[in-house]
Amino acid sequence: MTYHELVAKVQAALAKADASKVENHIAVQVNVTGEAEGAFYIEISDGVPVAQPFDYNDRDALLTADGAEILNVVQGKVSLEDAIKEGKIAHEGDWDKTVELSSVIPVKKRGRRAAAKAEEVKEKAEAKVEEVKADVKAKAEEVKADVKAKAEEVKEKAEAKVEEVKTAVEAKVEEAKADTPKKRGRKAGTTTKTTATKTKKTTAKKKK
Repeated sequence: MTYHELVAKVQAALAKADASKVENHIAVQVNVTGEAEGAFYIEISDGVPVAQPFDYNDRDALLTADGAEILNVVQGKVSLEDAIKEGKIAHEGDWDKTVELSSVIPVKKRGRRAAAKAEEVKEKAEAKVEEVKADVKAKAEEVKADVKAKAEEVKEKAEAKVEEVKTAVEAKVEEAKADTPKKRGRKAGTTTKTTATKTKKTTAKKKK
């Protein structure tokens, strides 16, 4: 789209606009960037809106934007006020008169419904994201709790096993202690018996 084509489309759109209720004189210059680079102005005088392919030095406001954004506004796809607030069109100068100009350019109802629908879709998407985040967080907490419980279970089993082994070892030690005196007693008895037998034999030899 060339600069002249853009200006022609703006002029055609303004020819359909109703500015009969506008009492103020409004002059806004539009600096176009991009493919349709250039400057033109929109003026409302005596309730009649016009667009001309010239600069306007004694302007009330200055708008700067890509040609496509300007076209979206004049074709009623988005209001001038919203486009400025969304940062699509840069604004300098008298805000009140710019808003008054915005009210003259009708926004198509379909565009409003589309915007409302887009907002609704956005809200649903954001809600879904939050829902997924909550689910993930809950699942993470659940897994964390399961891991902790499993670790405690393993720890308890290990401690129980240690106690079991410890008890078994202590029992073995006590059993060994109990068996030691008995073995010593048996050895002492055997030694005494052997000594007595030797003594008898020695005595018998002497008698002979």
